[in-house]
Amino acid sequence: MDNNMNNSRALPRNNALLMILGWICAILSLFIYPFAFGLAGVIFGIVSAKNGSRSGLALIVSSIIFMGIGLIMSEVFLNYITHYGSQIFGR
Repeated sequence: MDNNMNNSRALPRNNALLMILGWICAILSLFIYPFAFGLAGVIFGIVSAKNGSRSGLALIVSSIIFMGIGLIMSEVFLNYITHYGSQIFGR
């Protein structure tokens, strides 16, 4: 009986930790390694949603959107540097 009460208290704390880590990964996917951090954010969101969090779905959707934006920005930035880099840096 006492074990069930400990599990019910630990679930929201673990879920909050999953959500925090998921949002950190989602935001990082905008700037560095978009696919890896976006995927990690999606996984944290799925696990959080399975644990009963209603905001897990928002994390999943946001991670996918941020990952897409990060991939597009990295491609645009890489294309810009390769195209104009020789003119800017004199190479």
